[in-house]
Amino acid sequence: MAEKAEKKPEAAAGAEKKAPAKSEAAPAAAATPAAAKGGSFLTKTPVLLGGAMLIEAVVLIAGFKIIAPGAKNANAADLTTLAKPGGADDKTAGAGAAATDTDADAELLLVDSRFPNKQNGRTFLYDVQIYLSVKKADADKVKAIITSHDALIQDRVRTIIAQSDPDKLGGGSEPGLETLRRQVKYQLDEIVGDGSIDDVLVPRCIPFRTDY
Repeated sequence: MAEKAEKKPEAAAGAEKKAPAKSEAAPAAAATPAAAKGGSFLTKTPVLLGGAMLIEAVVLIAGFKIIAPGAKNANAADLTTLAKPGGADDKTAGAGAAATDTDADAELLLVDSRFPNKQNGRTFLYDVQIYLSVKKADADKVKAIITSHDALIQDRVRTIIAQSDPDKLGGGSEPGLETLRRQVKYQLDEIVGDGSIDDVLVPRCIPFRTDY
């Protein structure tokens, strides 16, 4: 009996020893839910920060759209770039200017004299001045031909004036002296060469009556 009594106290002591172990386990178990709560909060924090940054970005974009002015229309003057000296643009412009200068016309004096006309029975002396319009590239060649054929050209112009209708020479029926200009050009095309003369200009053709 005494042995049984001793075992009971030992059993009670063993139970007491086990009880504290349970009490120590309880705080650990209680701490586990708190840690779980802390972990869930930390996992939610990046999501909340991302949402806040997204909202801030939307607000900034809307503010820029309101404040920033609208797109301006592009003008042709704004799109034009200035050519750099010595660049390709200058070379192109120079080539164009040279071509224009070459194609420009030059005026050469053909005759400046007086020629008679008796077609209507009265004698008129016409004071005539005639120029030729030629390309600058052909000016020297045409001038040389005119100089070397001066007498022939004077004779042809005198013949044209002598055979012309006084009414056309005086500008009555032809203010532009079209017939005179056409006949002179025809004669010169035979002397100088077809295509060298662009036009015949008659700045002066004044009749003076001589048989009063």
